[in-house]
Amino acid sequence: MGCSCTPSSHTHTTYQNVLLSLLHCSDNPSQSRFQRYVMTLLNKKANQSDRISDLPANVIDGILGNLKIRDQVRTSILSRKWRYMWTSAPELCFDNKFFERYTYLEGSDHASVVSKIITDVLMLRNGPIHKFTLSISYDFHYDFKSNFEITLENLNMWIPFLSRDIKYLDLVDRWESVHEMPYIVFSCKELTYFKFGGFHLLIPPHFCGFKRLLELHLYLARFNSDALESLVSGCPFLEKLCIELCEGFQYLHISSHTLKVLFIDLLYDVKSICLKKADNLIDFTFEAKHVGLSSLFKSLPKVKLVGCNKNPYADIIPPTCLACSFNSLKYLKLGVKDLNETGELLHIVRVLKSAPSLVKLVIQSYNFFEATRVLDHSEELECRSCCLKLQIVDISVRTKSQHAMSLIQFILANSPLLKTLTFNFDIIKLDALELHRILYRISQDLLGMERASPRAHVKLLNCGN
Repeated sequence: MGCSCTPSSHTHTTYQNVLLSLLHCSDNPSQSRFQRYVMTLLNKKANQSDRISDLPANVIDGILGNLKIRDQVRTSILSRKWRYMWTSAPELCFDNKFFERYTYLEGSDHASVVSKIITDVLMLRNGPIHKFTLSISYDFHYDFKSNFEITLENLNMWIPFLSRDIKYLDLVDRWESVHEMPYIVFSCKELTYFKFGGFHLLIPPHFCGFKRLLELHLYLARFNSDALESLVSGCPFLEKLCIELCEGFQYLHISSHTLKVLFIDLLYDVKSICLKKADNLIDFTFEAKHVGLSSLFKSLPKVKLVGCNKNPYADIIPPTCLACSFNSLKYLKLGVKDLNETGELLHIVRVLKSAPSLVKLVIQSYNFFEATRVLDHSEELECRSCCLKLQIVDISVRTKSQHAMSLIQFILANSPLLKTLTFNFDIIKLDALELHRILYRISQDLLGMERASPRAHVKLLNCGN
């Protein structure tokens, strides 16, 4: 790495084509400050001693790795020593900014032009590639009407250049069609980070696993339940798993003793999620777009951090799980569609009572409509005998809510260690006089509430006006 070896003569034409393709394309004005700084430093080289060429190889690799591919190639004009230096950069990134430059080409097939450039760049590599990103978002296709997509033919041609040394692989293509993930991707045995999107996951018959993989992201992908189980079971050191807006499965049974972070964002309903063997899971976030899930979780791990955005919560966290699921929970974030539902409010209270180690609570309510329902008398909300360990609480609402005030009253009365409670009251489209009247009334109610903690500091904020 950091090598300045000259490529063989039969690649000279390819090298010239890459230079022409990358250097003669229109500039992108949104270059980062770091990139501009490095390019300025390099451009000064002609009038100064060649100190930058004498930097250690790992420093040069770090500089090149933080430049976009076009700027990497630009360094070839600095001197003879730098002419081929970019071919040994250990990181390659082809993202929206790269593809955007070729959407303005007239009278040409964008897909074939871009494919040839990527192929030529890979053919000119003079060292291992540790990090490779090939990512095209849906917004790019929509905004620029691009017809470029990552095909099986592309991947079967490009992956062999990466498979031996690649550690970080990001393959995302949000085009209308979904291609099967080519088997050759599973030959990248040294991966520690793998993200793919827009592909149909099929596990090869003789898949031996990613033995070094630490982080796995599945984004807008298609797979069946068995395929995911097979993939995860083949990653003995997996620590982080993200499943975002995927489809094709009816249940998720995740068995990984090493898993520490799990993020699930469901696009469709599923029958069950089982995390029984994820006994080292400490950070779990769950989001769902649809209602109608009954007793979603058959088991819950002893997590320390939980984020959940789905109503009703009784469907996700059944009452039968409350007694044993939250003994280790320290951080809880809930996105509540309607905090004005009495049943939802009471279930949240029961969750708080079942979390003896909880120190931070964040609740965000998304309901814009003012509550007309009156909160029924509840002994659970009036309880003063439970002892919560809460220290920081942040509650945000977008409407006047007696239910939110009742929850705050319950927390203040049962949290002797509470340090800060922030109430974000985000009401829009109110005149100044009406807003002042509402805030004054709320502040008086908060001041009159009993507090178990003598040092509790209550903040009332309004973000809507």
